Amino acid sequence: MKNPSPLLEIKDLSIKFPSEAGVVSVVDDFNLSIGRFDHCCLLGESGCGKTVAALSILNLLPPSAVIEGEVLFNNRNLLDLEPAEIRQIRGKDIAIIFETPASCLNPVMSVGDQISEVIRRQGFTRKQARNGSEELLARTGVSDPKKRARQFPHQFSGGMLQRVMIAIALAAKPKLLIADEPTTALDPTVQIQIIELIQDVVNELSASLLLITHDLDVASELCGNVAAMYAGQIVETGPLHKVFKSPRHPYVQALMKTFDHNRFRPIGGSPPPLTCPPEGCRFHPRCPEAENLCSIQKPLMQNGVRCPR
Repeated sequence: MKNPSPLLEIKDLSIKFPSEAGVVSVVDDFNLSIGRFDHCCLLGESGCGKTVAALSILNLLPPSAVIEGEVLFNNRNLLDLEPAEIRQIRGKDIAIIFETPASCLNPVMSVGDQISEVIRRQGFTRKQARNGSEELLARTGVSDPKKRARQFPHQFSGGMLQRVMIAIALAAKPKLLIADEPTTALDPTVQIQIIELIQDVVNELSASLLLITHDLDVASELCGNVAAMYAGQIVETGPLHKVFKSPRHPYVQALMKTFDHNRFRPIGGSPPPLTCPPEGCRFHPRCPEAENLCSIQKPLMQNGVRCPR
């Protein structure tokens, strides 16, 4: 029996930005596959390029971005689509929950109207959309949804705004949900509630999930697969429990040690500037196991790991 094609397949993605300091290679040789119903985590430190890679899926990068490669969704290359075509997919087949919901919602439009707008795109009447928005607010844990639907984003806390974003995603009934650092800046209790809510949404919709995070605990709760990223490149992929238990790439090994709850072990050195990444392996200046080969040969992904040794 032929294996079904993945829902999302990113091939040889490269993203560069011009700057006064030179060309910034934010994403390089990026390959990722997410099957239908899969929950995958893109894991890495801040600034490694994971959010830029995710935004390229929906053509949300500025015009100055130079993008090469393919982003296949249902075997359709999203990078080839016209703006009107990508808008038909954005917020419908693919929905995204941003790290800072306050900056993504319309400040002069009630949250109920913003949810209703998504529902009306599916052919429902204004009244049906209004009722639907209140139901979705209730389902995502917003109390007194009839009253809250008439309120504006500035009247909500950070945790409640994230619930609104999840309600909008739920209204779209997407096949793929992208969650970009959805628990950042939330207190621990609210973090747990948001994680459980995202779990409920993807399970209810039978949707695939792409989680962007630096938090190993959040990744463990939501995902079965992981792709670890360093300095614009994916360096290791595999089942999450296997990668976390027995990481093979030196960076991922070091990353696991930083989350040792009994002892804090920072990674020595600093990530390289993306205007002039080091030759060979991008991690070799910080790698305790680096050999001469590591500074010469650019490693390729082989059997789920990018390491020349």
